[in-house]
Amino acid sequence: ANMNRRHRAAQLAGRASVQLHTLIFFAGDEGGGGGAKEEDAYVLDVDADEDSEPAFTVMVPRYGIEGKVRLGHIDGKDERLVRDPEKFKLSYKDGETGEVVASVKVFDKVRVRIWVRSSRDRRELVVDLLQPEQLASPKLREKSAAGSAKKRKKKQKTKP
Repeated sequence: ANMNRRHRAAQLAGRASVQLHTLIFFAGDEGGGGGAKEEDAYVLDVDADEDSEPAFTVMVPRYGIEGKVRLGHIDGKDERLVRDPEKFKLSYKDGETGEVVASVKVFDKVRVRIWVRSSRDRRELVVDLLQPEQLASPKLREKSAAGSAKKRKKKQKTKP
């Protein structure tokens, strides 16, 4: 019984250490990570339950982390949101035409932004959706567009 307790304590300590170093890396606190990152990710699971907020789980292979992408700006009871539990798919329709403008299903490749939200006594790793743009938060679309415009200007300046 004593070895089981020690083994469990060692596992918990290892997990806590990985979580701490992940937060330090994405927070940019002298961890060499430099803060928020935009990366490709793959959808692992879609919450297609009618009563839950629209969300899905992604895996970011570059860093080996999983995170939940919450679509908090879309109301769970929005008529334009279509949930398909059999196909593990979330779709979003155009309000005027009724055509599907964006959808996310298991194994789809998406673009996400990984960053650390800090409150007074807690730090939390947050994964936000950037692409498909129709499902992304309007605030994130503006930030992403501004960031990519700056990168393009830098590239143009460095070309001879």
